[in-house]
Amino acid sequence: MELKITNARIITPYKEIESGSVIIKDGIISEILEERTDGEDFERMLLLPGFVDIHTHGIGGYDYTSWDNEEDFIKNAIGMKKKLIQHGVTTFLPTTVTMPRESLLEACKAISQTDILGLHLEGPYISEKHAGAQDVRYIRNPDKNEVLECVRESNSKVITITYSPEKDLDFIPFLLSLGIYPSIGHTDADYETAVRAFLLGANRVTHLFNAMRVFHHRDPGVILASINFSPFIEIIPDFIHVNKEVIRFLTKIVDIKRIVAVTDSIIATDLQDGTYTLGKMRLRVENGIARTENGKLAGSTLTMDKAFKNLSSIIGIREASLICSYNPARAIGLSDRGIIEKGKRADLILMDEKLNVKKVFINGEEIFSSN
Repeated sequence: MELKITNARIITPYKEIESGSVIIKDGIISEILEERTDGEDFERMLLLPGFVDIHTHGIGGYDYTSWDNEEDFIKNAIGMKKKLIQHGVTTFLPTTVTMPRESLLEACKAISQTDILGLHLEGPYISEKHAGAQDVRYIRNPDKNEVLECVRESNSKVITITYSPEKDLDFIPFLLSLGIYPSIGHTDADYETAVRAFLLGANRVTHLFNAMRVFHHRDPGVILASINFSPFIEIIPDFIHVNKEVIRFLTKIVDIKRIVAVTDSIIATDLQDGTYTLGKMRLRVENGIARTENGKLAGSTLTMDKAFKNLSSIIGIREASLICSYNPARAIGLSDRGIIEKGKRADLILMDEKLNVKKVFINGEEIFSSN
């Protein structure tokens, strides 16, 4: 099967093609031309690689944090996929929170019954001091046997685990031996402990600046350790979790290929203000900002297309595309997507001049159209 997209403004990491064409065969990009050709004319719309969200709890009434049986987890994972596609997300990891062992295993079992890539387990092995909106009742120490159960139940679909390294640095090589990417987050680690974690192979910091030891010039902690040593750095670019100017500064001091946009989105995303849940925790959403009953930020209502718009406004479209597509794919070992390049998966999105998602393609097949 062949698809031709022509007269599009194509964004690659190397350059922008003002009026080019992409030819797709059997779901793979076979040619990129710097000229118009026959095919569907997209009138200089923006053609980008699909967004990759490796940290999302929910959206549009669906979430992956508060169910007690496999069927509900499956229903919510599939519901999340449909909603996320409308925002240009072509790959995502449903993300759990700290929850009881039985619920965690149900979440893992459920993902094996879907065509979704896999899971991000955010907790339960985190710091009680920096739990954020996570339920401290279910926080526990790193448990290798529990992780092995999760891997078995998920059919090896546990992709990444956020944990607190001060609890057990030896947990990192164990996760790596299972092909799981360790991410450091919800942590009170000091600078030395965090550096040791990254040198042992932790590949990412979970939502930098949020839910971690605060930076101080005599106690730089995990924040400076991650800037200096972490291969990848998650950031929530809603300009609420992190000030716009801090994000701008981060892009100046850190190689742009290390920064990964995530939404940390919750069930209330795309819905009205009101009362919702994250796991077993009650949240209140006002003006699109989610907080726990004691006022702590609790995930976000950010979507990846909005994240892309926000980043584009301060660093430009090509750089924003790297942060929203290419970098998150690489952060979880995916080399076949997140980039418009010959031989890669044709996971693509078309946006208008206002950066609104108009069409989404997965494996070269049109999955969504706003028309």
